[in-house]
Amino acid sequence: MSCLFASGLAAGCLIISAASQAATITGSYATWQANAGAYATTSSTGLGDGYSPVTSFPLSNGVTLSFVGSADQVYVSGTDWAPFADGYTGDVVDSTTNTDTISFASSVSALGFEVSPDLGLFNSADTITATLSDGTTTQFSGSYPSGTTQFVGFYGGGITSVTISTLNAPDFAVGNFVDVPEPMSVTLLGVGIAGLAVLRRRFPRAAS
Repeated sequence: MSCLFASGLAAGCLIISAASQAATITGSYATWQANAGAYATTSSTGLGDGYSPVTSFPLSNGVTLSFVGSADQVYVSGTDWAPFADGYTGDVVDSTTNTDTISFASSVSALGFEVSPDLGLFNSADTITATLSDGTTTQFSGSYPSGTTQFVGFYGGGITSVTISTLNAPDFAVGNFVDVPEPMSVTLLGVGIAGLAVLRRRFPRAAS
């Protein structure tokens, strides 16, 4: 981080930044909410049902997610994808394979979403693995019949991507995104007492 300068003179600088916090993965939406702070929810991205390939996915607060899947596609839950168990009917991204990486260039300090494995009618058992860019990883195992989802979320700074993979599903969908933008370091230009003293010494007031 750097200080700002006024008229070529460093007249004082105050830097405020959020304390670094180790990232944590959780499968509980309530836990994520309690630790994330004020967040935004995205249900409509404007990409349209059937949009493919998805490489850029805009969230409602201006944050953009990037997907590295080769043929990711936007579907609408309850229309071209099974209805999510909690009633969510917004945009989802189909991974088309059993692994996908979502990156966000350090633009979020907390991110959460629901994962819906695309399992066969009689096969609902699966293990979902979430791995953050710092190596933190967590697995969620359970029964995920059609439309049943697993919440996956993280909170904590310094994360630039999250990779999701499924053990049994050939592909999966992610949707119902909730996120918190990374708090920007606030650099304030302060022309304080010391700065003003410098200016007055260099440019003394003319005698009346």
